[in-house]
Amino acid sequence: MLKSNWHAIIFGLIALLTSCSAPQSRIAEGNWRGVFSENGKEIPFNFTISYLGSSPVLTYRNASDHFVADSVIVSGDTLIFPVEVYDSRLTVIRDSNKLSGYWSRNSDSDRKLSFEAHPDEEFRFWIPEEITSSEFDPTGKWNVNLINADSSITPAVAEFKNESGRVTGTILTTTGDYRFLEGQIKDGKLKLSSFSGGAASLLDLQFEGKDSLSGSFGGIFATRKFFGKRDSQAAPPDAYSLTFLKEGYETLDFSFPDLSGNPVSLSDDKYKGKVKIVTIMGTWCPNCMDESAFLGPWYEENKDRGVEVIALSFEQKDDLAFAQSRFEKFSKRFGVTYDVLFAGKADKKAAAEKLPALNQVWSFPTTVFIDKAGKVRKIHTGFAGPATGVHFEQFKEEFNSLVDQLVAEG
Repeated sequence: MLKSNWHAIIFGLIALLTSCSAPQSRIAEGNWRGVFSENGKEIPFNFTISYLGSSPVLTYRNASDHFVADSVIVSGDTLIFPVEVYDSRLTVIRDSNKLSGYWSRNSDSDRKLSFEAHPDEEFRFWIPEEITSSEFDPTGKWNVNLINADSSITPAVAEFKNESGRVTGTILTTTGDYRFLEGQIKDGKLKLSSFSGGAASLLDLQFEGKDSLSGSFGGIFATRKFFGKRDSQAAPPDAYSLTFLKEGYETLDFSFPDLSGNPVSLSDDKYKGKVKIVTIMGTWCPNCMDESAFLGPWYEENKDRGVEVIALSFEQKDDLAFAQSRFEKFSKRFGVTYDVLFAGKADKKAAAEKLPALNQVWSFPTTVFIDKAGKVRKIHTGFAGPATGVHFEQFKEEFNSLVDQLVAEG
């Protein structure tokens, strides 16, 4: 009798634990529209819920970009979708026929951004049926000034494409681009947003005549003023002209530990007689992610040609163990198999001091092309990723042409 009671208690505990850890209801598959709300500002985002077996998979959708968050922690009706490369998570709570919850960073869990989401909504800002044809069309290139909080000006180029009121585009600066923006235009108002698990961003503009735009660009907590003029010839500066060697230098010398703590320099036997591509980057940097997504598979296809890629990683903490943990997830997502060295804390001034041959470090990433003899041949500042379309294709063509030239040299 006593044994039977213990069996009943054990089975009851198992049932209780199962009910606490398993989701009480299945989130509906399909497309969802979420809206972050804070300080009277709203930033919408779109995502899709699918299932891999019994596990939900969340895919963020921005224009043509789909960013998959396939890791999930389930506790009852609460699901946590971490995005390790952004050091962030989206906590989702099932609530009747909607979802609610918040976004937060793993390193700053007290700062939360609340959202609510509804199923079967694919629009971004306005229901398409409410949008009538507009005399205003943002399609094309725009010369832009971004006014920072300290009143300094960041020159930029915005490029938009309008397809029946659905607008996609990006903003290019000397350091790279602001990735995939998507939105709509209605009654002279142009709004685009972006969210892939990192910080959410909003471009909130108003036409002032057909060839002028003004408004703001940024996130919930910080924004910059935006002033744009239509210009079909607008173009970012030559990315190969911004960073260069100081007078008297021909080479780039450094010694940093790899992720195992072993010192590495370009004078090591592994790199002698080879073409070297050195990228100054960090796992926290979205444009660095785009570059790594390109360099990862590129290196696998080209490493037998006598080419080495070396990443100098400047991270948010001056701590090797922290860099190791960040690159564990980063390398897996972006297929990084080339050498990674830990260069210290992410700071442009500090990076320039550690690489004294450079006039300065303008941007993460900055990519240095070095020939077989060890001489620096070209330096590329920033990275125009897939969101920039033709600029990305042009970069890849120039990149491969330059490497082919360096490999072919005696």
